[in-house]
Amino acid sequence: MDELIQTFHIDWKLLIAQLINFAIVVIVLGVFAVKPLLKLMTSREEKITKGVEDAKQAEVELSKAEEIKKEKEKEGRKEAQVIIEKAEKDGEGVRKEKVDKAQGEVQKVIDDAKSRIKSDKDKMASEVNSNARDLIVAALEKVTEGNIDEKTHSKLIDQAIADVKNS
Repeated sequence: MDELIQTFHIDWKLLIAQLINFAIVVIVLGVFAVKPLLKLMTSREEKITKGVEDAKQAEVELSKAEEIKKEKEKEGRKEAQVIIEKAEKDGEGVRKEKVDKAQGEVQKVIDDAKSRIKSDKDKMASEVNSNARDLIVAALEKVTEGNIDEKTHSKLIDQAIADVKNS
């Protein structure tokens, strides 16, 4: 071993001093560098782990929110469809009611017009009959000039009026 020590020029005192220096450096590095770095790395690892967990939870909540949103959209579409159908039915009912009312008013106007026409026709016929009677009476009086009795005179007037009505 002495040969080995002489070959490599190993000095025991120097070797022990270097070992002591190395131990001091390891202790100082452990206390001032490794422990704070380990704390920092542990803290960062916890933050990262918490961030990943929060991201997973947010993703789950986002998917739930998307499902709720889709359900609400479906419900909204159904409600809108129901409202549209109801509005169409109500509109159809209102339209039918208006049409019925208009037809009733038209029928009333037609009936009023028919009754006025009939009234006017009856009035005109009455006037024509009255005028015709007067004309016939006047014509018969001139033609007969008092040669016929009252009964025959009346009969001739009635017959003349019937002939005018028939023609």
